Amino acid sequence: MDYHSLNAMLNLYDANGNIQFDKDREAAKQFFLQHVNQNTVFFHNLKERLDYLVENEYYEQATIDLYSMDFIQRLNDLAYSKKFRFQTFLGAFKYYTSYTLKTFDGKRYLERFEDRV
Repeated sequence: MDYHSLNAMLNLYDANGNIQFDKDREAAKQFFLQHVNQNTVFFHNLKERLDYLVENEYYEQATIDLYSMDFIQRLNDLAYSKKFRFQTFLGAFKYYTSYTLKTFDGKRYLERFEDRV
């Protein structure tokens, strides 16, 4: 089932009269599988990602140069080690439509939540 349909089911009560919170969690999961992952630019590693972002004028080299690559890598590893997952569809949707870094044409994502924090 697509993430829009699952999200809509959050507004419907189940057979026992309960809000279907599990549909919201499934909508968040499907949003990633059906949309985010397919529209995220893939990088093999952090250095490749940073080089791309600098070369394409998303980041400034002077800012990157303020920190050692070792420090940046350790910080990146720490953020990813937390295994953050959005708990709601609305949280994921809001982040990816309003806050994440996108290509200049707005069609592809250049970062994940861990890269932003």
